[in-house]
Amino acid sequence: MALDIPVEHYETDVLVVGGGAAGAMACFECADAGVKVILAGKSRPPSGTTSVARGGFAAAMGPGDSPALHLAEILEHGGELIDPVLAGAWCEGIVDVVNDLRAWGADFVTKDNGELDLKMFPNHTHPRAVHHFDTTGNMVTKTLAAKLRPDQRIEQHANTAMMDLIVEGGRVVGAWGVNYAKGRLVAYSAKEVILSTGGGSGLFYVNDNPPQVTGDGYVMGFRAGVPLLGIEMIDFQAMCCSPEELFGFAPHPTGFINAGAVFRNRDGELFLKRYFPDTAERSTRSEVILAMAKEIHAGRAGLTGGIFMDATEVPMETIQKQIPHVYKTCLHRGIDITETPLEVAPGSHTWLGGLHINVDGKTPLDGLWAAGETGGGIHGGNRIGGSALSSALVFGRRAGKAAAALAKTEGGAPAKVDVPAEANDMLAELIGRDEGPLQADVRLRCRMLAHEQLGSIRSAEGCNAALAEYAQIEAEEIPRMRLSDEARNSERARGQELESALSVTNLALLGRLLATASVAREESRGAHYRTDFPDTDNETWSAVTHLEQGPDGEIVLTKDPLKQAAG
Repeated sequence: MALDIPVEHYETDVLVVGGGAAGAMACFECADAGVKVILAGKSRPPSGTTSVARGGFAAAMGPGDSPALHLAEILEHGGELIDPVLAGAWCEGIVDVVNDLRAWGADFVTKDNGELDLKMFPNHTHPRAVHHFDTTGNMVTKTLAAKLRPDQRIEQHANTAMMDLIVEGGRVVGAWGVNYAKGRLVAYSAKEVILSTGGGSGLFYVNDNPPQVTGDGYVMGFRAGVPLLGIEMIDFQAMCCSPEELFGFAPHPTGFINAGAVFRNRDGELFLKRYFPDTAERSTRSEVILAMAKEIHAGRAGLTGGIFMDATEVPMETIQKQIPHVYKTCLHRGIDITETPLEVAPGSHTWLGGLHINVDGKTPLDGLWAAGETGGGIHGGNRIGGSALSSALVFGRRAGKAAAALAKTEGGAPAKVDVPAEANDMLAELIGRDEGPLQADVRLRCRMLAHEQLGSIRSAEGCNAALAEYAQIEAEEIPRMRLSDEARNSERARGQELESALSVTNLALLGRLLATASVAREESRGAHYRTDFPDTDNETWSAVTHLEQGPDGEIVLTKDPLKQAAG
């Protein structure tokens, strides 16, 4: 007898999926516009990757600086794949956002005269990083939480994993998912839906994101018919290999570099000078990561497979000012960075591509918007420091404002939607199945496959192997997955494991999408490096990869021409 899972129905003007910085900013705009808004996310909002931003984020607010100068440097160092209209709106908009955050209580570090203490980041010509030492993301999260959580105008649904969008008559009319704390299905009717689910770093075994960040917005939008742009471009950052207690910890390399740290290989060589004689540690993030990856690939790594980030010659006074939280965290785990270098290797930090959006976060599909890391075109093929959180704040605000305005023009209640009939059967079978591969094992296989074949160094052989294996996982493993015996017998354990199991479907498709774009781009550019095509090919590949779902569910890849800056 099939398990009958209860369904809860909700109705709203705007549904915001994902509760990080972008989702919170979108909700504020909807509430201020007087439209009904529901925020649904896997964790208690605000959550997501906001806290991952350590050293600060960029806003052109200092003497002699301007959004125009900020934009010029983003376009100069970001590869050719950035949409300059999107980047321009972000550089302009972040100034107002910073002023508003301060009004909401954000504790940015200031000078004695009350002016912002702006940090200089690599590839910026002006100090423009607003910050709270090296815990900026945590501080911003607390500021947003203090404003969001008591706001009765915003209905907040935690522990809710959205499974798919509901499309009728060529537009999005809602979404369905699972409240895994209650063990119930949920269906949301909405006039407008904003996806702000973060990126796809959970696809990689080594990453610094919360475990719930599994590319949900990318695959939901893709399945609904929205193109994915530049999905092969991923911002890898140095993350700890050892000791075990620090594994996966992102020790804020930008802060280390600003403090005066250097990178050494196993032999103690300052290898960045060999790759980039003029800029060395001050090279772009993608250049530093690529050089690290090449050293590891060439066999010049340490015992646990990493490169050494060495701050042993940096004065303690500088460390206490630039990276105090990192210093204390490492010390707590048994490493004194003033005496011992950290062994680090590339891990997935942020994704630079995403769903096709316009300057307001609107996708080509009516009723659907994307903000934050879920939207594409903002960061192109590279990302200079201080960009991820600032763009999420701006595009969350823009999407919320525009979606609310449109929802206001659409009279009446949204059409009622329901969970697809096959969803209940699928979940009932998953919960009741007592044979087959454990969901945790299939999930780990998806993540190790990306780590081994789709990381910062790629090849046709590796990408094609990943394509074949992800297809096999989708066809043979996922339909037979089961929960652990503990989850089948305990409601509490079942809820958490159910969310993990449902995200495996997204991870496998996301892996196939990433491999498809990575094998197609037969060149090296920005954050994408191919051992079999090590040079940049401007003649063939001055273009953005464009992935769409074909009529039979296949992935169709084309190229979009580059967008030029005005003037």
